Amino acid sequence: MRTNNITDATKLLIFAAAILITCTIVTLGLNATTAAKDLGNVAVSQMTEINSELADRDLKMYDGLTVSGSEVVNVIKKQLGDYSSTETAPLYINVKTKSAENTYKNSSNLSNIRNFNHAMYIKPTATFLGKVVKDLNQTILGISFSQQ
Repeated sequence: MRTNNITDATKLLIFAAAILITCTIVTLGLNATTAAKDLGNVAVSQMTEINSELADRDLKMYDGLTVSGSEVVNVIKKQLGDYSSTETAPLYINVKTKSAENTYKNSSNLSNIRNFNHAMYIKPTATFLGKVVKDLNQTILGISFSQQ
């Protein structure tokens, strides 16, 4: 017959050590969870910023760029072509030619930019300097093209 030689004091010390180890493991787990959450938030923030930059790169490239009138027409068609005359696009395109200055907010005047007799005509061979217009939050509001 075997007897258990562990005293009550020893049992209490083992129990206290087990509780201490359990508390340490739980604390480490909570710290790891908090660190992972912070890391996840930083990653999401950076991905959102990269996604925003990629979405706006088609527009940002016109900032300070000299383009032809046919390229200006293509930009207007690409950016505003899907918006009917009753809708307003999220950005505008301002074109200043030698004879007039026009702002385009939808596709209602797309036929006029190729009509030689209309005030909104954009000469395909003319040279324009582009400028991206942003608000205080660096959100693109529109693009402005000035004939050179």
